[in-house]
Amino acid sequence: MKKTLMLLAGVLMLAGSASAQETAEQLFKSGKEAFAAFDKDLGVMQMTPDKVDKNLMAENLLKGFADLEKALPLDSVKQLNKDGSLKKIKTKYSKDIVPLLTSHINDLLTVGDNFYQEEKHAEASAVYDKYCQMIKSPMAVANNVPQPADTIMGQIYFMKGLCDYNIKKHLEAFVAFDQSEKYGFTGALFGVKTSDYKAACLASYLQTLLEKKDYTNAYALLQKSIEQEPNNGTYVCMLGDVLSNDSTKTADEAINAYKKAIQLNPNYAEALYRAGYGLWKKVQEYLNAHPDATNEQAAPVIVPIYEEALGYLEKAKANGYSGTEAIIENINYGLNILKQQ
Repeated sequence: MKKTLMLLAGVLMLAGSASAQETAEQLFKSGKEAFAAFDKDLGVMQMTPDKVDKNLMAENLLKGFADLEKALPLDSVKQLNKDGSLKKIKTKYSKDIVPLLTSHINDLLTVGDNFYQEEKHAEASAVYDKYCQMIKSPMAVANNVPQPADTIMGQIYFMKGLCDYNIKKHLEAFVAFDQSEKYGFTGALFGVKTSDYKAACLASYLQTLLEKKDYTNAYALLQKSIEQEPNNGTYVCMLGDVLSNDSTKTADEAINAYKKAIQLNPNYAEALYRAGYGLWKKVQEYLNAHPDATNEQAAPVIVPIYEEALGYLEKAKANGYSGTEAIIENINYGLNILKQQ
């Protein structure tokens, strides 16, 4: 009876192995066929680009990757001892699957670029991301797949960032542009600055967090960004914006952040304006809190703040910031009255 049970167990194990093997075989065949269809169309596209269905090409390439990557972990053939115990596990298709996958990694860029040219930004982003994962994968490294130069990797991450930016996935775009910079891509090749796109994405994502009053994540994201780039005045200015929106923080905390940004970039017009506006607003809060104060009582408090604010606002105007005139006029009017005392 015991021997019968052992034999039955062995049969079940073999059946399970066979089932997995069939699944691996099916995936291997379908993935291989998908890659073959892509390769055929790629050859046609190189000669007559208008005679191929680029969407079908993309579908075949991505199916090839999906099926073969699923097949790999299923590709196991169990060899058993006579007593039913496991002797060893062998693979049957992996030796063919791996070269198929690694030889098609660069084709992901072709498909990504096709999607981008057709303004299918979500699809392009996903394919660029797939390339970045595959080209740096242990499989690619172990099989000596040629690695792109850092500037090329930076350019690919930049393209992914553009795609994410266009579909308003600002956090994903920020991360992609950050990776692009880490690989040394400045954007000069395209006549733009990667840092500008990166800052725009961060600002947009922060605005989303502020609308939700999610200050915890806003501070965490900014803290991490400032730690990575402590001399980036734009990020410090953004911190001032978050502080000024957070009712649990004081006006001085936001103003001090703007002043720090100005220290990092003395001609930073937006930070100059916000520092000046913050000081002007501080005076308005004082006046609201002390409605019965005489000019003589208010002057020692208000005049120094107004004068400091005026300095920032006039410099902001000199650096091209528009919309300062009304506040400057208001401050000058107030100073004229207060200084007559």
